[in-house]
Amino acid sequence: MGCSRRAPSPLSTALHGRLAYAPSTKCCTVQRKPNSFAFVDVGVYVFGFCEIKAHIVILLLKKQVHVTPRIRHLSLLECTAAFLVCFCLMLWVQFAGPAIVGNDAYYHIRWSRMLWTSAPRLPAFTWLPLTILRAPAFVDQHFLFHVLLMPFTLGDLRLGAKLAAPLFSAFALACVFLLLVMYRIRHRWLWLLALAVGSEPFLYRMSMTRAPSLSLALLALGAYLILEHRFVPLVVLTFIFVWLYNLFPLILIFAAAHTLTVWLSQRRLDFTAIYATAAGATLGLIINPYFPKDLVLIFNHVHMLLAEKTAIDVGGEWYPYDTWEMLTGNVVVCALFFAALLVLDLRKRLQDHKPLFFLILATIFLLMSLRWGRFIEYWPPFAVLSTAFTFDSEGPLLPEGIRLQFGKAALVTVLGVIGILNIRGARVEIRHIRDPFAMRGASTWLAAHTPAGSMVFNTDWVAFPELFYYNEHNVYVAGLDPRYLLDAQPELWKLYDNITEGTEKHPGPIIRERFGTEYVVARNDSSDFLNEAKDSGDFETAYKDKYASVLRVK
Repeated sequence: MGCSRRAPSPLSTALHGRLAYAPSTKCCTVQRKPNSFAFVDVGVYVFGFCEIKAHIVILLLKKQVHVTPRIRHLSLLECTAAFLVCFCLMLWVQFAGPAIVGNDAYYHIRWSRMLWTSAPRLPAFTWLPLTILRAPAFVDQHFLFHVLLMPFTLGDLRLGAKLAAPLFSAFALACVFLLLVMYRIRHRWLWLLALAVGSEPFLYRMSMTRAPSLSLALLALGAYLILEHRFVPLVVLTFIFVWLYNLFPLILIFAAAHTLTVWLSQRRLDFTAIYATAAGATLGLIINPYFPKDLVLIFNHVHMLLAEKTAIDVGGEWYPYDTWEMLTGNVVVCALFFAALLVLDLRKRLQDHKPLFFLILATIFLLMSLRWGRFIEYWPPFAVLSTAFTFDSEGPLLPEGIRLQFGKAALVTVLGVIGILNIRGARVEIRHIRDPFAMRGASTWLAAHTPAGSMVFNTDWVAFPELFYYNEHNVYVAGLDPRYLLDAQPELWKLYDNITEGTEKHPGPIIRERFGTEYVVARNDSSDFLNEAKDSGDFETAYKDKYASVLRVK
């Protein structure tokens, strides 16, 4: 009697690997050895630039499947090459200018230094005492990210931040590429090219020293664990995600997308991934150095989003991209995504639902990016994954000769030309970031001429990270998010907003009496406030340079 041949699992056939055939049978069998782990070497060597990340990858990807030394060697070479290419690319983009990319990055790198110097004790955060982040209620929403930044704080902080960003983003891109490797997706280096240079906004935002790059890595690993039904490691990954970044609910969205995928393809409900991610999130919130304050902060965030009635100017990443900018900056990704939509055959999804799963994720991130620009770092990777898995599943759409002679060469040419333009655009944007030393003069003056712990009225909440970076001596009115002050003290926020917008005719006495300070620091482009302050006669200039001014209430 014959034995039907089953399709090899993606893990056992990763990187052109093949299942071993037992000599005494025609059936395909997997040779298993106890305590043998696939891709451990890849996890250790490719992602070994940080020991913590290496252990995470080993934990999540190890499988008791025998892999020959030759396959491990090929795996190591391919993944190492992909990581190094991405790292060199992101280094080239990052060092187009001297500034740390991302306004909040100044806060992240300085706070990581403080965590390092105070370890193992958690330092008190005292720099925004009027907001919901005042010391008794403070929660580090990026705690694990700040821990991973610690090695980059041992020398010059600016250089450390600029080195950390390309390293973390290359790790994220390598994790996405690892999905293509594990499932033996054809032409995966073409897809890596589209992933790395297909979007100018993606390149720029991945150059920021912020947690989203590492969260992308966890989402890629999480997608694999969900597809492979490895739910215990998924619980661990979700736990890590909670400690890393406050956007951990994204992994729950992945689990819900898988449930929807199974229902659409097989007409059955599978909630196992939802249970696993919910369990991991719950454990991460409870077994947490900031428990139970982390739950209170989540409630405050939800309240700010749902109950907010005051129109407020938040950071630019919370606004959508201009439509033309969105299309031109992501032309490759848009073309690939809609091409996948055209060729996807839903009738085949009963056999392989991975293309549908990634299509659902890409659609979700597209909608989120159209509403909030901050999600643009997630849409391009999953749009490319959706396209790669769809085309690989549907097979070649053109005759073999045409596909090899024309189609592939044309795609490489187009990707190369547009990629060069995108890289150039991202570098130009980084080159034009404001001088990283702009607030150093005003901050140094304040530290030298005011009592320790005294309040400073900063007219621009966006300037807080730079002020905090250069001056730990003073505390400030608002920072990181204007809604933190609004949610804590709505009436005080109204006064702050009126003063900074230049609508308060005599702001000096209000600043002294209501905010408890005589000193104001303002960027010189804060013309509304500075003009009104000059006309009011309430202030005298204590310090001024090319970028900022310090005023004293008379």
